[in-house]
Amino acid sequence: MKRNVIFAAAIVVLAAVMALILYFNRQTGSVAVVSIVDAKSITLPLDEDKTVHIGEAEGAKLDVTLEIKDGAIRFIDSQCPDHICEGFGRVSHAGDTAVCMPAGVMISIN
Repeated sequence: MKRNVIFAAAIVVLAAVMALILYFNRQTGSVAVVSIVDAKSITLPLDEDKTVHIGEAEGAKLDVTLEIKDGAIRFIDSQCPDHICEGFGRVSHAGDTAVCMPAGVMISIN
């Protein structure tokens, strides 16, 4: 019985170490694709620091402001009621996403 417990613990530790290695070895993305519901996507390079406003003119349901800085992008302001999207923080690795559901805006990193 004791061997089984030690073996199971070793498997759990090994799986955790492998997950951490995979997480921290992700590739940094070079562009952010901003998808807007019922509108075309906007591709933004992450190598140039700037602030981008997306509003009704671009097809968003609510106004949002994005900040590109140091190779990452984030929501810095949204007109949505709960501001959850602002809490996503900076996204910069391939496969990362951040979404403002009320505004209909999604950021994905490629």
